[in-house]
Amino acid sequence: MAHKAIRLEIDEFVAHFLKAPGPSSTDTPPTLSFNPFKDIANAAEMLESTISALFVEAVNKHDLAPGLKMALSEKCADKGDSEGQKIDAAFFRPGLVPTDGRPHWRDQMVPVEFKAHDVANDPYDDRQPGTVDAYAQTRKQVRGQIIHYAEKIFEYQHRTSLIFLIVIGRRFRLSRWDRSGTLVTRAVDYVEHPQILCEALWYMGRLSDKALGLDPTAHRVLPGSAEHTRMLRASVAPDETPDLEHQEASLDALPAADAVFAYVRAMFKDSLDVNFPWYRLEVPHEGRMHSFLVGKRVFCAPGMAGRGTRGFVALDAEASPVRFVWLKDAWRTNYMFVAKEGDVLQELNRAEVPYVPTLVCHGDLPGQDTETPTWWERKNPLSTLHPTVPSLAPPALSSGSSSRTLVNLPSRSSHSAKRSAFEMEDSEGGNRRDDCPLRRHKHYRIVVKEVGMKLVNFQDGQQLLQIIADCICAHAEAVTKANIMHRDISGGNILILPKAVVDSDDPKPISLRWTGLLVDWELSKPLKGEAGEPRPRQPERTGTWHFMSAAVLNNHGKLLEISDELESFFHVTLYYAVRYLRSNCTNVGGFIEDYFDTYTVENGMYRCGWQKSSTVSGGVLRVDTDGTPLRFGSRLDKFFEKALQWFKAHYAVQTYQRAQASKATAKTPDLDPKQSQPIRRKISGWGKYQRLSETADADSDSDEHMSPSAEELLPPPSAAHVKDAAKLTTHDSMLRHLVKMIRVQEWPRDRVSGDNVPKNYVPKNPIGPPPITFAPSNKRARTEALEHGLAFASVGCAFFSEPPRTPPRRGTIV
Repeated sequence: MAHKAIRLEIDEFVAHFLKAPGPSSTDTPPTLSFNPFKDIANAAEMLESTISALFVEAVNKHDLAPGLKMALSEKCADKGDSEGQKIDAAFFRPGLVPTDGRPHWRDQMVPVEFKAHDVANDPYDDRQPGTVDAYAQTRKQVRGQIIHYAEKIFEYQHRTSLIFLIVIGRRFRLSRWDRSGTLVTRAVDYVEHPQILCEALWYMGRLSDKALGLDPTAHRVLPGSAEHTRMLRASVAPDETPDLEHQEASLDALPAADAVFAYVRAMFKDSLDVNFPWYRLEVPHEGRMHSFLVGKRVFCAPGMAGRGTRGFVALDAEASPVRFVWLKDAWRTNYMFVAKEGDVLQELNRAEVPYVPTLVCHGDLPGQDTETPTWWERKNPLSTLHPTVPSLAPPALSSGSSSRTLVNLPSRSSHSAKRSAFEMEDSEGGNRRDDCPLRRHKHYRIVVKEVGMKLVNFQDGQQLLQIIADCICAHAEAVTKANIMHRDISGGNILILPKAVVDSDDPKPISLRWTGLLVDWELSKPLKGEAGEPRPRQPERTGTWHFMSAAVLNNHGKLLEISDELESFFHVTLYYAVRYLRSNCTNVGGFIEDYFDTYTVENGMYRCGWQKSSTVSGGVLRVDTDGTPLRFGSRLDKFFEKALQWFKAHYAVQTYQRAQASKATAKTPDLDPKQSQPIRRKISGWGKYQRLSETADADSDSDEHMSPSAEELLPPPSAAHVKDAAKLTTHDSMLRHLVKMIRVQEWPRDRVSGDNVPKNYVPKNPIGPPPITFAPSNKRARTEALEHGLAFASVGCAFFSEPPRTPPRRGTIV
């Protein structure tokens, strides 16, 4: 979702976020006997660089923020920063003030951005009540720049929030950022009212690291410390116990339980980037904190608003010998009936579901919740005449509420008295306003045993199908054994895990095989419950647009079914096959853009792109407008052909059922009696055409010969279609078909050496649609379908109120 801003008055901001509680809170800032900013009085005639230099000099010279010092950083980017970002200045702790003119993102306490004295440079707008974000193009660009700087600091540091100072010529704004949104003050002229800014800076300089937004459960690992030394030693395999190679091969014996794969240690070594800070992260679990050592993240979700997920190859600080694990740090959505991912994995592990991560520990970090939604509720009080009961339903999304449902699991057998993850969440949560547009998030960490490889590392088409089959098996057993559906099948959530397997029928029974690993169960939900009644979980549906089923993309309120998840597995397989295997597709970039990245806009809603929709409903994969079928020259062709046969039947049955339901519930609109009289109008002026109509066959215009409606033309699905559609109600047929394809002995070496999408490929469609949903009220929204493009990255998106935007292509997806 877009980052939303809420306006605060300056005194509110200072009182709630800058005045530290405790004995010193009664202290007051000194009274000014002079104006430290008098040299900036003519800011309207100054360059931005002049304003920033004079401002920094005034703050440091007069010690306006005791406990903090300012430094300029507008000239050079940080070493190792591939984006080359340079913010104007920042506040630092005195011992960490840089002198090289670089941003030093890792050490910034409060970033500062300067702009010239012009309203066009102000990212926010105070003119209209209730409206904070400015929409003029230049002002939007400035706001986007500031959002990116905030994102950069959250990327380098472990934070719960961020205070950001914005200076526009003679005016300043204070802002506070968290994963739900932004709080921003009105603009104040600090030259005319220096006491206001000086008071804010004085209180800010006395704040602790925690009060300034640093995460107290994340501890910096400094060079020379024992933890730093331990991380360096762990990055190198000991001579006496070399690491295991991860390529598929026969083994003489089963690996030791504590053996380390070479690729895992290599990933950890790569994360020890000297340009990024290293940390010891705490994870609460079963009444105590567990510690893990991490370097640079392996994965970082883009954007400020949302879960902000980061993934690390972590070193268990308490284990001996060395143990590497996967640690995920995220801000999970904080609503009733939304289970923690670790609780879901516990359910799956207890049910012995294969090909899913093994939980090590997990927990919410105490007291770390986003505060912006609470401020929105304060600024938008409920009417006493029309109170609204706090609800869990999505705001103004009644049609979509069923798509994010959760119900109780059936009672467990007598040998287990434990409640399910979803039942335990029922008693948590609290009162939440259903009209609040901002999501609530809670800081959460989870650690699992397995460190997988990206799916892009698969070696050939046969192996790709094997990995997909493993993950469908995991999905099937999660449904049948634990009653849980994943709900976010995507390329990034299917990993490769090398695993020793034993096959007694093989002459060499022990081998290392690449298996699938279905990860990221945070959006999962029970398939059904005892009461049989769905319950809303959180505002807006989320998922990965590129791999969602056409049915879900075209009906945002649809309850997910097994058929939708199987279709997502199909789309993942197709994506990786066409992008990394040999085929007759000569324009892979165009194919991927048309099939996965485009979408349509109908009545202001974002829906499935034409090519994906026509493929699954028509049952044929085509590579061009001439209708040339897509071919790989392997058993992949048979897999896609059979799967599409089932999807075509499924959509035919669904279309017929919808038509019948619509016909049964259709009502003739009531007419006003005055409007029900027939219209009688004399027709003239058509000359011979009028006379021809009078001599035509009298029966040609009779009601009996009028064309039938679309509903009457639609025949019921054939018995074969009904039979094929039924194959998608469970996982069995898809798994049997995959196994049949995989068992074929001869497969071509069909993996290309690189990427079928050229690095210089330029999408032909714009990224993101015109803002139809934000059109002026005096204009009607366009109703025709408009085709637009996404990009090549795979990220989750909420698509009720926002377009499914993704960042530009940056190599392979994850």
